Amino acid sequence: METIFLKNEGQEIFGVVHNVGLDTPVVVMFHGFTGNHIESHFIFAKLSRALEKAGISSVRFDFRGSGDSEGTFEEMTLRSEVSDARVMVNYARDKFKGNLGILGLSMGGTVALLTAPDLNPDALVLWAPAAKNREVFTSGGMPQQIEKGKYIDVGGIQISGAFVSDILTMNAFESAKHYSGPVLILHGTSDSTVPFKHSQDLVKEFDQATLVPVEGADHVFPSVQWSSFVIEKTVSFFAENLL
Repeated sequence: METIFLKNEGQEIFGVVHNVGLDTPVVVMFHGFTGNHIESHFIFAKLSRALEKAGISSVRFDFRGSGDSEGTFEEMTLRSEVSDARVMVNYARDKFKGNLGILGLSMGGTVALLTAPDLNPDALVLWAPAAKNREVFTSGGMPQQIEKGKYIDVGGIQISGAFVSDILTMNAFESAKHYSGPVLILHGTSDSTVPFKHSQDLVKEFDQATLVPVEGADHVFPSVQWSSFVIEKTVSFFAENLL
């Protein structure tokens, strides 16, 4: 495992590389809204270790404004995360010579959907993706609060009007039909953040996709049983499609 810093738009992106070998496949992970390269209950770190055992390298990183990357969360927009995602995927493609997989969690799933048509990974995994990003992020009256000149306080960090503008104008759900590779979607049936129904609708937009319900799970699979199930299914899918 090694740490890296890559420049994008004058700021550094912090990443962690699990290098199983330069000729191996690699999976690049996109974390969620207010998340980081480790993610809730260390699920990204656990996934990297499980991929290593299967002979697959991985790259985890913090979008600018999150975790250990430069920038502030107020400066973060959906466009900036899409830009960061492209930088990290291009790095992974240059470093590793095997096939490429992308995994996106929640808003990381939004970014994965927006970038998959042009980055064209060999396989795509989505965990509780915020595919209907407009519905997910505006259900709490966010645009109206921004119009009143307020930043939104999300657990001690702020988001801006520019972020809301991107959410309202960029359509991740529509992007799905432009990606033709194999897709696995894992989503908790009791998700209170992104409704399970969104993934039931999303799976129909792909040419070759499978939706696996995680029975009873909430948004980030917060139990040993749920997270172990999700990791096992993810590793198996990537092994089948990348090795």
